[in-house]
Parts: sequence; structure tokens; C-alpha cells
Amino acid sequence: MNGNKAVSYRKKGAALIIVLAFVVLLTGVGVAYLSRTTSDRQVAHSSFYQANVDQLAQSAMDTIIGDLRQEIINGSTAVSQADGTTVYTPRTAANMVPQRSGNTVLGPNLIRRSIRSDSLSGNPAPSSRASGVNSTTDASLNGRSVSLQRWNTHYLLPKANTGNDDPYPPSPLPTAFNPYPAVPTGFTPPDWVFVAPNPNDLTQESRKILTAPDPNVVGRYAYTVYAEGSLLDMNVAGYPTDAVSSTATIWPGRKGSVAYADLTALGSSDATRLSNPDATGIYQVDRLVGWRNYATTQPSNNFPNTGGQAFAKNFQTDATSTRPAALFYSYVLGNTNGFLSANAATWNNRTNQMFVQRQELIGFRKTVGSTTSFSTNVLQYLSTFSREANAPSFSPSTPPGSSIDYAALANSATAVNPNFLSRRVTTGFTRFDGTTAAVGEPLVKTRFPLSRLAWITYKGPSAVVYAANNNDPVITALTLAGVSLPTIKAGTATNVKACFGLTFPIGGTAGSPWTYTNPTGTTAASRILRLDEVAAASPAREPDFFELLQAGILSGSLGQNTGGGVTGGNVFPDVHMSNSTQHILSIGAAIIDQADPDSIPMRIQFNPSGTLWTAYGVENLPYITQMYPIAGTSPNDSTKWATYLSFQLWNPHQNASTLPNSVRLRLDGAIGIFKGGNLESWVNGTTPQITANGNNAGQSVTLNPAVSFSAPVPLTNVDTIGAAAAPGLAGQFAILAAPPLPP
Repeated sequence: MNGNKAVSYRKKGAALIIVLAFVVLLTGVGVAYLSRTTSDRQVAHSSFYQANVDQLAQSAMDTIIGDLRQEIINGSTAVSQADGTTVYTPRTAANMVPQRSGNTVLGPNLIRRSIRSDSLSGNPAPSSRASGVNSTTDASLNGRSVSLQRWNTHYLLPKANTGNDDPYPPSPLPTAFNPYPAVPTGFTPPDWVFVAPNPNDLTQESRKILTAPDPNVVGRYAYTVYAEGSLLDMNVAGYPTDAVSSTATIWPGRKGSVAYADLTALGSSDATRLSNPDATGIYQVDRLVGWRNYATTQPSNNFPNTGGQAFAKNFQTDATSTRPAALFYSYVLGNTNGFLSANAATWNNRTNQMFVQRQELIGFRKTVGSTTSFSTNVLQYLSTFSREANAPSFSPSTPPGSSIDYAALANSATAVNPNFLSRRVTTGFTRFDGTTAAVGEPLVKTRFPLSRLAWITYKGPSAVVYAANNNDPVITALTLAGVSLPTIKAGTATNVKACFGLTFPIGGTAGSPWTYTNPTGTTAASRILRLDEVAAASPAREPDFFELLQAGILSGSLGQNTGGGVTGGNVFPDVHMSNSTQHILSIGAAIIDQADPDSIPMRIQFNPSGTLWTAYGVENLPYITQMYPIAGTSPNDSTKWATYLSFQLWNPHQNASTLPNSVRLRLDGAIGIFKGGNLESWVNGTTPQITANGNNAGQSVTLNPAVSFSAPVPLTNVDTIGAAAAPGLAGQFAILAAPPLPP
């Protein structure tokens, strides 16, 4: 019995231990479950709150952008297009840019901030609807606020202390919020915009200006808006040191790409610019370009080393044809994607690099090191995406006093000066750059590249000249002027006709006139087509250079007898000056002449009414500004009367200098002179009584190359060379002796 009881007790004890073990295990599982549930609940709440914050932030961003879009709508005239799009044309010049509100004179990039008692009224910009609660000085009940320093961590505002990296901007805030002396005209942090939707009507405006606590408030936001369009895009701007002195001046001197923006000109010292080198001998621009355009420029040494093994040190010493500056120059001229992506080429298994956002630019500076990097003061001038769309959006305005209402006519079907966005593709075609012009998109999708002006030379298309002799003086002059070889080779006769509507006579000699036919014409054109006519042309095509000029120059300013516009008054009775096509072609020829490196005026022929007319360009040369007769007793025979024409010459260019080459003043044709009384009059078409120069066509005199003619002066024996002695033959240049003074 006793033995059995002992066994029973042992079994019961074991069972108790097992039960207790299960209880402990279940307790642990329960505790773990409750702990995990609590943790999950906290994560869920955190995720929920974060989702709410993200939603509020995204809604705030959408609202701010929506206000900017509403400002465009309120300040513009909307015109619906056939393809379903709408073109908004600003009603005034002021409406072309956002209205400013809450900005500061010390921060020109700041255009708007959320501000109480906002002056914006909806005409055209909507108000920010901010309440009288400041994001910095009015902390919430839990003590939350946005510091003055934090509002400028992007460094888009100037800094109060230019001697360190502290981002505090100049501000009128007191010392409790601002460690620097108060600046009354400085930056004031924005006010809070409270979001308090009406639970009974969610379609109502949720932004509410509060004057007392509101239980419906679900969130708040404050904002600033900066304009980065005027800042330098650091994915493009800045070029390397060129060890060859000649190209070091010519290549950066080109107008066009922001890649050749001079970063050393941002300020007067290292504190306000990227120096190259700075006071410590560090080439800040070279280091930036070497890192950004690594595969293109192939810099030496390791980034960001300084001293004897400085990164990109070869920029300052390499003078070969494959030097970094030359590689960069070719890269810039050959870029076809607007620098929107890094060059795919590799060097040392690395490509070029880009700043995706502003924080990466600031991070680049920190990586270099604050003691060897460029100053944070420079960041207010820099951005990482400020490129504009390379597309024209021109629409004419009406000048004061004009009898032609260009603004009202801009959207009419046959406007000479149209709103460019209203001219749309009606038939698909392949554009010059190889892209497809889709029906409904703007006819003029990109700006006309002025680099194509180099295609037109006085010897014909640049590619034809190059093919005949790649050492031709024309080619040499173009390359010395900074025109790349690919650009020269692209100037084929076909491309020139497609882009300019010009043809050069096959086998034509140097100086032969070009002919304007338009891109699809076969003979001299009688006029220049309007953009609506180009859009309807068959085969479909893009407008040429002169058609774009005509569309952009107000028609009332062309010719001298337009019957309207702001021109008028007495003009020289020349039928050519009344022809707007002649005027446009002359302007275009002058633009080509200003772009080319030669001194031979461009000539363009067209056929307005059965007879070829010629439009001339303007080179940096002296021109005849006055002709006046000199008459008196012949210096050879006192019984005879002699009449001479005296010419006054003037070079109107601002950079008029000594003549670049030997220049002659040549006269052709005839001059009619009458020998009757004062009442004689000329009858058009009749033969003059005396014809001077008729049998001596082509008489000329050489101008003195040491004289600039920067001021109007008559021709004398000082500013000419080789004139004959008086009296000379009829039509011949001769030097007249000074007349004797009367006793």
C-alpha cells in the first residue's frame, strides 16, 4: 500500500510540473503576443500617421501648384486648339511671371511665401490663405516650430554670416530666434496655412484663416516658392581650364550654351564665386567639371585631392589636341539631348555624373570639404535644374501708338505675326532633327539653332567649300571663330535649302548671290510665306529662317509704306524700301554677315514681280551716308564748268575699327546732269543730257586701311589711296585742290 501511494504521488507531482510548464509556456506566448500586438499597433499608428502626413504634404503641394496654375488661367486669354489643347496667352507683360508676395529684397529668388493678410487677391494670383500664426516664432502646444536656420538649409537665400557655413539668412526676427543682428528688410519665415475641411460639405475650400482654435483642423503647412530659372544649372555650367591661350579665349566667347558660363565671374572674391584658382591655389571649377564630366574630360589623379597630386591637374598643363578643354568643347557642341542625361561614354570604367537634386549639390560641396571647397555663399546662384524648354512661345503685343492691334490679331487665321503656339501641325512629317511632327503639336517646336548660320559663306554652302578644299581660307576662318568641323560638314546644299530656303548657283564663283526659293521652291520666290501657309504647305515642312523672322518682326515696322504701325514720315522714294520681303531678307542677310568671320556682304535675290531684286547684308565696314555735288570752275580750264560728287562714309558699328582688309569704294552705272535753268525737271525714263561714268564703269578708289570711319567723314586724300589728280576722267575718282580763298 505504501509503495503504491508513493508511486501515485510521484505521478501527481510530474503531472503538476507538466501543467505548470504548460502554464509558463502559455503565459510566455500570451505575453509575446501582447507585446507583438502592442508593437504592431504602434507601427500601425506610426504608418497611419505617416500616411496622413504624406497625404497632407502631397495635398499641400498640389494646392500650391494648383494656385500657380490658377494664376496662369486668371491672367491669360485662353484659346482652344483643334487638337483639344488650350493655349494661355498672358493679357499683360506682368502676367508672364508669377506675382510676388511676402518676398524680400535681400532674396531675389524668393517670389512667394505663405503670409497672413496676403496682398494677393486672385487677380490673377490666389491668396495663400495663411493665418496669423508664424511657423518659427509661434510654437505649437507641444513646442514644435521650424527654425529660421532650417528655412534656409537649401542656401537659396543669402546668408547673414558670409564667413561660415551657417545657413541663417538675414532676418528681422529678434535674438530669441535669430543669433545675428536683426535686418528689417530680411527674410521673415512664412505663416501657417491650416487645413480644416467642413465635415458637412467636403467640396468647400479646406484652407481656413483661423482667428480662434478650430476642432476641424487636420493639419497645417507653410511654404516658400523660389524661382530657379535665373540660376546657373550646375549639371551644365562651368568649363575646364584650357592650356592653349588662343582657344581659351575663343571657345568660352561663344554665345549659346550655358556650359561656357564663367563661374569665376559670380563675385569679386573667393567668398562669392568659384575661383579657378582660389587664394589657396585650388582650381574649384576644374575640380567640379572633372567630377561632373569625368568620362568626357578624363581628369588626372584622385578626387578630391589637392596639392601636388591635385585632382584634374592635367587641365592646366595639357596642350595637346585631345586635351580636356578640347574634349569638353566637342562634347558641348555635339550634345543633342539638352544635357538632360549624363554622357554614356566611359573612362576608367566610369561615366559622367549628374546632380539629381539640390541636396546632392550641397552634398558634393560637403564631400570636398568645407576648408577646400567653394563657399556656401555661392549656392544662392546655383541650381541643379533650371533649363528652359527650347521652344518658342512668342505672341506679339501691341506697341503704344500703333494702328495695328497685333495682340488681337495674333490668334487670327492669317496673322503675319501670330501667336506661335497657335500654329499647329496639320499633316505629319519628319522634322529636320529626325523626329516626327505629330498632327496637333506646335509647328515650331524648337528654336532655330543659330549655329547653322555658319553654313552660309560667300563661296557657297560650307560643306561644299570644305569638300573642295578643307584648307580653304573660309574654312580656316570658321574654325578659328570656334565653328566645329561637324557643323561645317553639316552645311550641305540640301540642309541650307531646308533650313534657310536658300540656293547657291552650282559652280558659282566667290561672291555669287544666293537665291531665296523657300525650302520646297525651285525658282526665286516672290515673297515669304506666313506660318499658317507653311502649316498648310504640301509637302509638309518646318518654317525656314526667313519665315521665322517674318513671323517675329512686327509687320508694321517692315518697309516704309505699310499704311500702319508706328512708322511714317518722309522717306526716301525707293520702291525697294517699301517691300517687306526685301526688308526681311536684308535683315536676315545682315544677321548672317554679323555671324560670319568674313568682310563680304551677303547678297540674296528674289523675284517679287518678274524682275530679280537683291537684298544686301551689312558687314563691319564703312558705308556711304551722304552724297553731295561740288560744282565750280574747272581746275584745268577756267572757261569750263566742272561738277563732282563728294561721298561721305561712316561705319555705324559700335566696334568700328581699322579696316580688316583692303576695301574699295566702286561706282557703276550712270548719273544724269542737267545744264539748263533752275526750272528743269527730270522725267523718269528719259536720257540724261550728260552721262558721267557711262563709258568708265567700275571706277573705284581704295580706302586707307588705317582709318576706321567710326565717325561720318567725307573722302579725302588722307582716308583714300590711289585717287587720280584733278580733273580726272568722267566717273573717275580724283583729288580736288582746295579752292582759292576770295580776296
